[in-house]
Amino acid sequence: MFGFVLVLPLMLIIITGNLLRSRGFYSERDIKTLTKTLYWVILPPLLFRTTFISGREVLVQLDLLTGLALAYIITIAVAAAGAVFIYHKGNRERIAVSVFSSIRANNIYLGFPVIMLAMGEAGLRDASIYIAVSTVVFQIFSIMSGEVALYGKLDLSGILEMLKRLVINPLIISCVLGIGLAVAGLSSLPQVIDETMKLMGGAATAIALLALGGTLDLSRISSIYNMIKATWQDCLIKLVIHPLILWGLLFALSVPEPLLKVTVMLSSMPSAVNCFIMAKEMKMDSDYAADLVASTTVLGIISIPLWANLLGII
Repeated sequence: MFGFVLVLPLMLIIITGNLLRSRGFYSERDIKTLTKTLYWVILPPLLFRTTFISGREVLVQLDLLTGLALAYIITIAVAAAGAVFIYHKGNRERIAVSVFSSIRANNIYLGFPVIMLAMGEAGLRDASIYIAVSTVVFQIFSIMSGEVALYGKLDLSGILEMLKRLVINPLIISCVLGIGLAVAGLSSLPQVIDETMKLMGGAATAIALLALGGTLDLSRISSIYNMIKATWQDCLIKLVIHPLILWGLLFALSVPEPLLKVTVMLSSMPSAVNCFIMAKEMKMDSDYAADLVASTTVLGIISIPLWANLLGII
């Protein structure tokens, strides 16, 4: 029962953000400003501070990195096989969405708030370790697999664009800086800077959920049955199969239990909102991607508390 209580406050803030958008309080430009502020201003200090506190531990998480890489490969292979041979035959644009989105979870807008609410600062530190270890590998595997599914080959310009995105990604930069200072021997941050970053990080949850609500088109909920019916195979892979594969691999690799739980929980989140944005940029079926984001988010009302209970984080 507590699992649903965990999700309810999050969903109420998401609905608030959506109502503010639908009533004209937030414009599309305002939502873009919120997400931009979150991405460039609020999350980087949060990740910097938590990866700094975690220190050198991030650098020794080879078992976590191995488990993540293997889980990404297996999940992508499962998604590709199902899309190519069963439910998206001959539709390259839709096959590419299936492959590309199979491992892209909504960690930032939804995952971090869930972990913060359920596990507090300790969970957030493990979440930052997961982000620091996984981000580069996850981005490369996701984008490359999508390119191959769409074009049958890797396009040089696509690879260069992917590398450019990685280099200027503020989340990657903040993780690298936090780990770098810890490895360099800095024992603590100046109190004023530490408190400033802590206060900024505290704003992440509400802003992320409001922005998510403003981004999602909840007016289409009336047709959610049809969306789920059209996307259920990919929803199953994203919400159930991928986290199960990851859980089994991390358990076999003896990843520490708290880190294992946080990693699997974050990986079980609904499809990332940027799946729609990136699918559009990469010439995939962006309408299907939007339906997949909406479907997994609605189904997350059920899957998030179930995973939280299975993993014992509540």
